[in-house]
Formats: sequence, structure tokens, C-alpha cells
Amino acid sequence: MTGMMTAVLKASPAPGSTVTQVPIPGLGPRDVLIKVRAASICGTDLHIHDWDKWAQGRVRPPLVFGHEFCGHVVEAGPAVTQIEVGAFVSVEGHIADGTC
Repeated sequence: MTGMMTAVLKASPAPGSTVTQVPIPGLGPRDVLIKVRAASICGTDLHIHDWDKWAQGRVRPPLVFGHEFCGHVVEAGPAVTQIEVGAFVSVEGHIADGTC
């Protein structure tokens, strides 16, 4: 899938962030693309937005951030075998099992 998507962007190493349009990322063979239906803000997002000491030691802008969301799988790489296009998923970005 190509095109643009809405994202929260940490453009530079300074306080603040922006909601903007960015290119939809390409998929690797074990990746899935999810159309986000709902998202939330967590403490990590606040650290990144505020650009506090924690974020300064871990984050390298520019990057799209946010990791608490759910939605539908709209595309899957050729090596993905356990999740089908159309599946409704909730994402846990801290724990990866390596299957997609």
C-alpha cells in the first residue's frame, strides 16, 4: 500500500510534537500494516513530547511515535502466517513474538 497517513511526529530533539501526514511505511516479509481505529497516549509518549531527560537518552528524532492502538490488518507480508488481512488486533509494542 502506498500513500500518506496521519501520524504523531517528533521532528527534532526539542519539546513538542506535531500531528502531520507521513508516507505509509513499506512492509517487510514478516510485517503487517494496521489501519488504526483507536489510539491512546501513555507515559512514554509524554516523555517524548516533553523531551525530558528520559527521552533525550533514548529517542533519536525524527520519528513517528506511539505504541498503544488497535485496528484492522490491511496488508501482510508474505512470511506472515498467523494473522489474516481483516483481523482486528490490539498492539503490544513492548513484547514481540517474532511471528509478524
